[in-house]
Amino acid sequence: MSAIATNQFIAVQRPIAYAAVATTAETAFHAPTQAVEVVPPADNVQGMRITKAYAISRAAPGAVIHCQLYGRVGTTHTLIDSATLANTSPSATVASPRAVFEASEEDPLFLPPGVGLAFAIGGSVANGVVCRVSGGAYDPLP
Repeated sequence: MSAIATNQFIAVQRPIAYAAVATTAETAFHAPTQAVEVVPPADNVQGMRITKAYAISRAAPGAVIHCQLYGRVGTTHTLIDSATLANTSPSATVASPRAVFEASEEDPLFLPPGVGLAFAIGGSVANGVVCRVSGGAYDPLP
């Protein structure tokens, strides 16, 4: 982590967007083993403000899917949000189902410095479920 001077102004300066694909079911919410990394902790030097987060299926899930977001520090995962993904078969005329997490401009998800973000799904999906997050990274002003 870089040094921050006392009373130094910190502002969201750098837009960020990350994505990851989960394919294997995760059922141990207290100690996930199938979670995929969305935001690497090493990328989160000064903290992040996530204003949009969703999961979207790349194929028919076959069932309603429980999607999970975890804060990650080292090997420790903490469940911080979840959403359900509808069982819809995407096609040329039907949009892929999307599960929206609670992050928004009005109520962002703050990631403290050094904390990563991981994603998991409650049921296996052959072509996977994509998790996408976006927002801003805090960087000190020069």
